[in-house]
Amino acid sequence: MPIPALNRVRLYYFIVTGAGGFLIPFLSLFYQRQGLSGTQIGLLGTVGALAGMVAAPFWGRQSDRIADPRRLLQAAFLGSALVYLIISQQNMFGWLALLIGFNAILGAGIDPISDSMTLGLLKGQQKTGFGSVRLWGSLGWALTVYLSGLLIERTSLMSAFWGFALMMVLTVLVLNWLDLKSNQATDHRSSEAKPKISTRTVFALIGQDRALVGLAIALSVLWITRSGIYQFQAIYLDQLGAGESLIGLASTLGALVELPGMLLADHLIRRFGSHRVLGTMFLIYIVMFGIVALFPAIPAILFSAALGGITFSFYSVGIVVFLSERAPLGQTATILAIFTSTLRGLISLISGPLAGLVFDLFGAYWLYVMAIGGSLLAGIIFRLFVTGKRSLPDIERIG
Repeated sequence: MPIPALNRVRLYYFIVTGAGGFLIPFLSLFYQRQGLSGTQIGLLGTVGALAGMVAAPFWGRQSDRIADPRRLLQAAFLGSALVYLIISQQNMFGWLALLIGFNAILGAGIDPISDSMTLGLLKGQQKTGFGSVRLWGSLGWALTVYLSGLLIERTSLMSAFWGFALMMVLTVLVLNWLDLKSNQATDHRSSEAKPKISTRTVFALIGQDRALVGLAIALSVLWITRSGIYQFQAIYLDQLGAGESLIGLASTLGALVELPGMLLADHLIRRFGSHRVLGTMFLIYIVMFGIVALFPAIPAILFSAALGGITFSFYSVGIVVFLSERAPLGQTATILAIFTSTLRGLISLISGPLAGLVFDLFGAYWLYVMAIGGSLLAGIIFRLFVTGKRSLPDIERIG
């Protein structure tokens, strides 16, 4: 693959992730200022994750079946831009829930399809790891989230929605310049040699792999106890007296740390394996949440956010490599969608309402205490179940 093609993919990640940086860190603050309670904010997260859970396998299967899924992505980006502009004008919980659910259906396939296509492009590139491409997304997030915080302080939260929409349109244009193929389409094995397997069969194969089962359990525990941090951290900072620019800075710090973090993840994966990188992630989570629990103040949250750049890097690179190594018969986008969207949607049935309830009853501080226990338990589960070896060859598992 020529170097210019790699640079185009890096630009794509820079813009699409940067679009999220304009809006996502400030959404909970928007919901609160629209009059929603913590429980309602948690339920919105549940609605979105649940809708994504249903739609993600479909998007993943479409990506695995077609050679060039750019049109799927472009439709999702334009739809998401329009839906969020409509959301910006709503203050009723029912309408917000409906729109958030619809947007989640549109966006459920964006990450797995993008990551699967990038893995296909990187095949045979021994010196170029996934993290070296993905870090450009972190750079885009770092720049836009801080810019968005400044704009919100000087104007209103509406500027975040317009910034997101404009970046989505720009992403659609950039996709026209990319020569992307799905991971399955670039597999060296012929399509005739691959058995056609259904999503149900993929689930069955996951259940036969001890490492994948252990990863699913560990991530479930982590997400149940950790989701409140990301839903309510901006509100917690606001309660502690931080302005929108400082809230943006918290996300910026994490994204800046992700730049070397992604390269570090690539290096550690090549040397020790993706399972070691994911295992280390759980340990760092314990430290980053523990710092805020011991010192509940703005500087501690900012430092914790910086450490979050390492955990995000280890997760983003580690999970993609780990699952692609174990994806049954080239179903990379499907298995990525199952873990990153479907599983997360199921967990959100518990995590969203639980986080909102804890926030309403006890305050944001206790969300960090809960996350420490969850990270510790998840790390233990991961260590007991997961190794660097596959449980069974594909043919043996379906035979």
